[in-house]
Amino acid sequence: MKAINKKTIKMGLLAGKKYLSRVYKGKWFKVGLVTIAVLLTLFLGKSLVIAAFVNGMPVSRFSLIKELEIQGGQKVLDSLIEKSLIFQEARKQKVTVDKSLVDKEIERIETLLKDQNLTLDEALSMRGETRASLVEQIRLQKTVEALLGSKISITDDEIKAYFEKNTDLFDAKAKLEDVKDSVKEQLYQQKLSNAYSTWITELKTKAKIFYLLKF
Repeated sequence: MKAINKKTIKMGLLAGKKYLSRVYKGKWFKVGLVTIAVLLTLFLGKSLVIAAFVNGMPVSRFSLIKELEIQGGQKVLDSLIEKSLIFQEARKQKVTVDKSLVDKEIERIETLLKDQNLTLDEALSMRGETRASLVEQIRLQKTVEALLGSKISITDDEIKAYFEKNTDLFDAKAKLEDVKDSVKEQLYQQKLSNAYSTWITELKTKAKIFYLLKF
């Protein structure tokens, strides 16, 4: 048997490369690649097009989104507009919410849930929410408090009047001194809610809001 010299091997490799190059550049090879890419995209992204199947019949994601817009589109849009106005005003007044405040509130919620034998993740899952959405809600609430909190004051007379008017909300043996902090927090939240309603209405009135969608 004759030995194959290096020149013969080199020529064989070059011929192989040229053949593969012709194959890769061929029309059918390109068509095949495109077909595979399309099928792969449809398979991986089918949930982007189809929301569900009912007895084999598809329910499109577009119809789902359209129905959601009809049912709650305006409410959701108004909520997003309010959120934008709040954060714009916070930037204007150079108000920021430290991460430690958000973390502290999450710890408080986790403690309350622990008493109910629930974890935060379990509670969020039942509500269809995520930790990220909770953090955003807390940050929004803390931003509102930072913007409006200094304008709210609670007097001892108001605390006493609330306690005497709402005795049914407390234990029969409860004394004002024992629930004073709780009453003060409830009054604070009530006043904050009222102040927010007035404040956000004023911001909306002054803002230039152009609605491109009508529900």
